[in-house]
Amino acid sequence: MNNFLAKTLASINALIAIVILAFFTLSGATAASAQGGSGMFVIGVIFGAIAGIVVAALVCGTVAFLTLIERHLSVIAAAARQSQGQ
Repeated sequence: MNNFLAKTLASINALIAIVILAFFTLSGATAASAQGGSGMFVIGVIFGAIAGIVVAALVCGTVAFLTLIERHLSVIAAAARQSQGQ
């Protein structure tokens, strides 16, 4: 069951990154537009996207790194089980 959950999380990790990026981009655009009118919209989009990329890289990069570690550990465990069987 844990293996299934780890594979599922790895599969939806990119979708989570896209959602984070879209949320930060729209939040930045909305906040900047509310502060300075429509001219600030583009600046809000840019700063929101930059913040979204940073947050998505930290969150989803950590998840991807932990998934990679889990895969390597499962390969090591399978090799250890195979060598004990011989």
